[in-house]
This record gives sequence, structure tokens and C-alpha cells, in this order.
Amino acid sequence: MHKKLVLLGLLACAIGIWFAAAWLKENASTEVQIRMTKTTQDEWFVSYIFADSVTQATFVRNPDHSRIERWQPIDNDYYIGVDAESGHEFIARIDGRAFNSVAFQLEPTYVTLRKDYAPFSPFSDGGVSWYSGRFKVCPQSCSSALRFDYAFTMEAPLSDFVRLPEHSERGQLVWRESASDGQVIYVGPQQPGPAVEHGFETIIDPILPVSLKRRLLSDVPPLTQYFNQRMPHLAERPMLLASFSSTDNGRYGYQGGVIGNQMVLHWYGHSMAERITAPYFVEDTIWFVAHEFAHLYQAGQFSNDSAWIHEGAAEYMALEYLRSIGANSVYLNHRMKKASEQCLASNDKFELHYACGLLWAAEIDQQIKREYPHGLFFLWYMYVQALDEQPRSDPVDLYFELMAQLTNQEFTQQLQGQIAQRFARLESQQVAP
Repeated sequence: MHKKLVLLGLLACAIGIWFAAAWLKENASTEVQIRMTKTTQDEWFVSYIFADSVTQATFVRNPDHSRIERWQPIDNDYYIGVDAESGHEFIARIDGRAFNSVAFQLEPTYVTLRKDYAPFSPFSDGGVSWYSGRFKVCPQSCSSALRFDYAFTMEAPLSDFVRLPEHSERGQLVWRESASDGQVIYVGPQQPGPAVEHGFETIIDPILPVSLKRRLLSDVPPLTQYFNQRMPHLAERPMLLASFSSTDNGRYGYQGGVIGNQMVLHWYGHSMAERITAPYFVEDTIWFVAHEFAHLYQAGQFSNDSAWIHEGAAEYMALEYLRSIGANSVYLNHRMKKASEQCLASNDKFELHYACGLLWAAEIDQQIKREYPHGLFFLWYMYVQALDEQPRSDPVDLYFELMAQLTNQEFTQQLQGQIAQRFARLESQQVAP
């Protein structure tokens, strides 16, 4: 009897240790302190403090290797390198020794990062918005089982407001983030204003032409109404940031993004006063804004590997909105023709997500509208609702499951095959000598 009690006690201890180990594996975390500083001379710095000594710190997001040129270590014993296998940038000491802290001086100018958000978007009044995800690092490696928590501090002159959605302070702001995408932080003279009719918190560059600023503000209410009638309503008050920066390399264009409940629009290049007179500038602007509105209502349900799902849908939703307001049909036909040409001939995967994605979204919409008048919007309504109620590890599979429910299995399988075939052809084009 005594031996049985001992064995039972040992078994209970083993089970307890197993549960404790499982809990620690699931909940073990470490904190990284990130301090961003803007001086009165408009110099920008970032510093890191780690809870434990590390021999390197690996950046979470790595769209390119521009940090190597744009970040200058305060101490020359440190450098930014690139891992030969993963291609990820990392911070380390030249002598390979461990460290607890490191700091860099930054270049707070606009740079286009393909497939990612710009680290800085300057405003003409001296303000700057920056993207926190660009500055997150993992102690040692991002493949660690640890959960990383980030304690951010933004310090600026007292003349500047530091703003996040529904959160603003003069001179300094402190907040925390997980290892998810991040947020856009505005640092500059524009203080929060009273709530306006369309419900957006807005930070708009004063250098943008008056007609464009009016266009942006006048388009927000009808776009909000349009998407509210077709998609689940936004859970939080959104923030709109619109800015402009000049370039000296002849490049010009615009780039947008949606991060959580923040919509970022940035124009860059030569004088906006000249560009607004270009043919179809108004239509391009409305399409641009409507595309980002679609992302706002897609509620973060994105897949990088299957980006055609959300990018193609956002393109088609922009097309449908312009159709609803009676936009120039010549312009809309041109956009569809250009997408068809790119989808057929391009060997750039990034372009295919937009171009082919638009065409596939149009096919899906046409099929769904045979039974449901809101077409693709109804699919996305169901998709966002389903993932909100029960997140899944395979959201792409769910997308096709819902599509089959609204259309039929045959159409869904044919489309899946068409998509797989196009990307397989892309792979073969890229490996061909």
C-alpha cells in the first residue's frame, strides 16, 4: 500500500511538472525596451535595452537591407548585418561579445519599402509619422519560443504632440505592444481636434493642395456609408494620416497602408500642384483611398502568401465604389485592361496579387451575385464575421469554404486550379535560364 502511495505521488509530481513546463512554454516572455527620441534639432535616435544579455538582436520585419545604410550606430563597436541563410538584418557587436543595450541615429526621411510600410512619413509642418513595427527586434532570434513584449517610449520637444488613436501627450508618450504588426505614431505640431461628423481622427499635411484635402474629407462620409452597408462596422474609431514629401531622384507616386484602425496615405515626388492637373488624378485618388478603405474594413484578415485574396478584393471594392458614384467609364475600363495585361504577362508576384487578384475577385463577385446582390462584399462580410467569432489557423481554406457555400463547389475548385496554375507558371518563369 505504501509503495502505491509513493508511486501515485511521483505520478502526480510528474503530471504537475509537465503542466508547469507546458504553461511556461506557452507563457514565457521577455521584454524589450525601445526608446525613440526626436531632439530640438530634428535629429532622431532609437535605443534598445534588453532584459538579458544577447549576442545579437534580429529585426522582426525585413523587406530589404536599407537599415545598413540608414541607421548609424552611436558606438562604433556595433553594426547591422544580414544573416546569410534567412536574409534577416540583425544587430551585433564587432567583437561578438554580449550586450544589454545599443543605440542608433536614424534618417527620418521617406523611403518606399516594397511589401511593407515606410518607417517614416514626413509632414511639411515639421511633423513626422513613424511605424513601430519597423523597429521591433527579437533578442537573439525571432524563432525563439519566447513571447516578446515591447515597452515603447517616444520623447520629443514639448512643442510636439505625440499621438496614437485616442491617446495623445505633449513631449512624451509611453505604451506597450506585442510582436504583432505595430502602430503609426505621429510626432508634430498638430494637436487632437474635436470629433467630426465622419468619425475619423485626422492628421492631414497642410502642404497638400486645398482641393485634395477637400476631396479626402468629402470622400470619407460616403465611403464610410458605402462600406457600412456591406461590411461589418468598424469596432474602433479610425485615424487617417495623409502626408507628402518631396524627392530628389525624380521618382513620384503614392503609397498607402492600413495598420489596425489607422489608414496611412502618403504622396511623394514633385509638386502636388502640378500633379493634380494630370488626367484622371481625381479618379486615381478616389481609387487609392477606396482601396485603403477596403483594407480598413477587412479587419486585418490578411495572408502574405495569398495576398491576392485581400489585395484583389480591395482593388475590386474600389472599382465597385467608383462605379457606384458614376466615375469615368473610360478610366475604369483602362484599369481593368491594365490588370488583364499584367496578370497575363507579368513575372512579378507582387503585381500578380493586385492584377490577377482583381480579375479573380471580379469572377467571384459575378458568381455570388447570381444569388446574393452584394456579391464579393457578402463573402467578405461572412469571412470577417467568422474569423472574429473563431480565429482559425487556416483562414485561406475558410475563404474557399465560404466561397463554395455562396457559389458552388465546381466553380470554387476551378478557380483554385486557375490560381495555382498561374502562380506555378510564375515560378517556372523565375527559374528559367
